[in-house]
Amino acid sequence: MAAEEVKKGNYYEMAVALKPLLPDDVRKAIHKEFVDLVKAKGGEVLDVDVWGKRYLAYKINGHNEGYYIIYTFISDPSHILEIRRQMELKQEVLRYMVVEADDVDEIGKKIKKKEIEI
Repeated sequence: MAAEEVKKGNYYEMAVALKPLLPDDVRKAIHKEFVDLVKAKGGEVLDVDVWGKRYLAYKINGHNEGYYIIYTFISDPSHILEIRRQMELKQEVLRYMVVEADDVDEIGKKIKKKEIEI
């Protein structure tokens, strides 16, 4: 992307907690579906940080662990409702949260745990 070309939209972060025992191919499919959804709506995924398996503070649907993925992306505010709807429809997602990003200058500069390869 050229320096003078700027995508329209707001910066968002989304944390997703997936079921902990999902196979890698299912996790990659969920990741690809999210990236494709954002791109189809005219947005762009800027950063993906995979935290991996972590203990939950309390059980969710009988699970005491979750597999965490953090996304940073640009999207038009009108498309966030559709992104949330898609996350709620997926049985593999335990919880998710979408918030507007505060510090957009820090995107991609933090230490990463892992990357997802599609």
